[in-house]
Amino acid sequence: MKKRALVATLVACMLMFSLVAVSAQTAAGFPKKNLKIIVPFAPGGAVDVTARFFAELAPKYFDGKKIIIENKEGGGGVVGQNAGAKADPDGYSILAFTSSVVTNPMTKQTDYTHESFQPVIMYCYDPEVLVVSAKSEFKTLEDLMAAAKKSSVSLCTPGKSTSHHTAGLILEQKTGAKFDYIHNNGAAMQITQLLGGHVQAGLMAYGEAASQLKDGQLVALGVMSDIRIEDLGNVPTFKEKGIEILYGAWRGLAVPAKTPKDVVAVLEKGFTEITKDPQYIEKMNKAGYPIVYKNTADFTKHVTQDAIDFKNILPLLNK
Repeated sequence: MKKRALVATLVACMLMFSLVAVSAQTAAGFPKKNLKIIVPFAPGGAVDVTARFFAELAPKYFDGKKIIIENKEGGGGVVGQNAGAKADPDGYSILAFTSSVVTNPMTKQTDYTHESFQPVIMYCYDPEVLVVSAKSEFKTLEDLMAAAKKSSVSLCTPGKSTSHHTAGLILEQKTGAKFDYIHNNGAAMQITQLLGGHVQAGLMAYGEAASQLKDGQLVALGVMSDIRIEDLGNVPTFKEKGIEILYGAWRGLAVPAKTPKDVVAVLEKGFTEITKDPQYIEKMNKAGYPIVYKNTADFTKHVTQDAIDFKNILPLLNK
């Protein structure tokens, strides 16, 4: 019996060392070919644009290897996210990872959950901004919230169960405000509705509304972040006005969950270095996308907490 136990122990140790050796060899030679970022949305949107910023600088930080962008839009992100989840877990297929990876599996029929992925880095956190037309009757956050508590205010979002819709539901929970939601098919339709006077207010990611905010067509009343956005000047945070809400659309990169940890570490290092590159910083700032970085460990915690928070408001999503 002792001999069998000894043999079993030796075999287990050999297997463990073998796996460690293979893993180390994998990381040492990674990447040996070009990488691919799957963007689960159409070209031209924020997720696509920011993914291309990484692609432009990739050869400098991944031993000359390129990043190919592959757009797989459809189903509000489901088509591309499904492709990302089913990709070989070798580090060569990377998903442009957004909060919809958390919300889609809870509201739609999918073959994956957020746990099907290993987050690599967060590179952008675009806080929710409550916006109105420059011609709006609401001049301050207090004006709009007071009106929403007396009778409902029409509020447009880029789609049902998006982070923007979720932000509105949380705002209702925390303040007693009431909104009539107008769900659209993207930020462009929101802007059209707001400028046309068809809706009273909208919740948008700052980067999506930056152009219209800068030229004065839209006005921001409040920001769901813990600090003010410099480009918005005197626009207060909700927190400053006594409303404890921090919410926004995050963007990051992820790989299939079974990707070797040392390969994930190589990707984390390379993408982290890109986020520090002056050229990358200039592109992000010029496009109006706030750079907020989280490493693999912290980003994983962030995604897990988002999943818990979203699950708690699921019963309200029929609004």
